[in-house]
Amino acid sequence: RRTSGRLRTVRITFTGHVGMYFETEGGSILCDPWFNPAYFGSWFVFPRNDRLDTTPFLEPDFLYISHLHHDHYDPAFLREHVSKDATVLLPAFLVDHLERALRDCGFTRFIHTEHGVPVDLGGVEVAILAMTAPADGPAGDSAIVVADASARILNQNDARPRDPAEVAALGPFAFATLGPSNT
Repeated sequence: RRTSGRLRTVRITFTGHVGMYFETEGGSILCDPWFNPAYFGSWFVFPRNDRLDTTPFLEPDFLYISHLHHDHYDPAFLREHVSKDATVLLPAFLVDHLERALRDCGFTRFIHTEHGVPVDLGGVEVAILAMTAPADGPAGDSAIVVADASARILNQNDARPRDPAEVAALGPFAFATLGPSNT
């Protein structure tokens, strides 16, 4: 479902915690949607998003899940609500755990990215920085840069890039987001 009409700038809808929905000239990207408590209810969405109307972002063109922590990867929400027509943007992790988990949720379309290399998706460009150091855990963590003709945005969520120059080289950014553990 491509965004109809020409947007003057990227539209960003905050969906709770570090979840975002980007509407760009080249399509929409749903990032890290989290709606269900995780880890036996010990982790819950803050600020609350249980009254948020999710309808506008259930049919994204692209889906980006930064990593497998359940405050970023909500398998029940993805399985039950998000269109399986979405193309998943995969970080260049050393293991395929994220892809396997998303396939288990019903997704079948994937774009495997290279670390920090921009990919043109037809009107929107993305670059994913995959963190695979021991501190990131065996399944990794990642950040995404989303750009169209109107803006370039860094969605760092709670990833911790090791090389600030590598991030800066993908800018300049009109907007950047940081997750709760980065503030």
